[in-house]
Amino acid sequence: MSDHDPGHLLDIGLPFVFLVIAFIATNWRKILRKITSGTAGDWTTASAKIEVVSAVEQLREGRYGDEITGYLATLTYFYRNPELQMGEYTRFFPLKASAQAWADQFKDRQVVIHVNPRDLTDSVLMDADLEGLSPAAAPSLEDAVRMEQLPRLKPGYLMLSGLSEIVALGGLCMSLAALWTSIRMGTLAWPHWVVWTGVAMLAFNLASVWLVTYRAEDSNSYRAFIYGYKLWCPAWMRWGVNISGVLVFVLGLAMKIQRDLPAGVQSLLLQVAPHIQYLVASFGFLSTGAVHVAILRSQELTRTEPSGASTEDAASN
Repeated sequence: MSDHDPGHLLDIGLPFVFLVIAFIATNWRKILRKITSGTAGDWTTASAKIEVVSAVEQLREGRYGDEITGYLATLTYFYRNPELQMGEYTRFFPLKASAQAWADQFKDRQVVIHVNPRDLTDSVLMDADLEGLSPAAAPSLEDAVRMEQLPRLKPGYLMLSGLSEIVALGGLCMSLAALWTSIRMGTLAWPHWVVWTGVAMLAFNLASVWLVTYRAEDSNSYRAFIYGYKLWCPAWMRWGVNISGVLVFVLGLAMKIQRDLPAGVQSLLLQVAPHIQYLVASFGFLSTGAVHVAILRSQELTRTEPSGASTEDAASN
């Protein structure tokens, strides 16, 4: 069969198709908003009033039941054209406090909307129209965390998380050094103690993530927060987790279907195969380290009051 056979071309593009589907599934709200905003720009304008605001948790089915993936802030507005009509504007937030605070500032505000001249029940509230209202600033990410009132970790958990962060950074350095050495010098026979040390370090970090995240007391609310752990990591960690995760996924899928791939691609995979183990290890240490960085940072933030909260609390007491 020719290397240019359509079946082979489909197999080559299959991993990228999955990536595109995953991107659309996670960003469909933004994509839809861009599309509707582009078409609604030429629609007739009308005045509307935002009368209902809400922040509703978004759930997905996980291994341990429903998991909160974030909160959808919704602005419900009403207008007459000529009958009473309504519409909604939504925006996704990782934390409830930031979603509710952002939505509350628009309560009872007058806005300009765009109405479809062909269907008066169809309307769009555009981002630019909201920006023109110059609302009060929404709470920062740090203040939102403090407002969430996350459960405090016991000192033992904090110590475990801090130790795991150190182990993760050490394991990441080892994995990257092994990956670089493997690429430069080819496949090497590492001493058994080096291999088992790396395996033990990664196993320790995975176990510590489970112990801290799924602890017995008040586990649901903290697990929901940790789901968005990448928000609290340094930028290099976020990019590292995303890029290495994509590479591991694509290479893993390609290895599974390599028999159906063209000879040239199979040859390339054979050259890459010895390095995959180090890439997987790097991804494992980087992702577990990112979780512990998020845990420690969230606990540090929840020890302080949000801006302006101390005065209000003192007055109420």
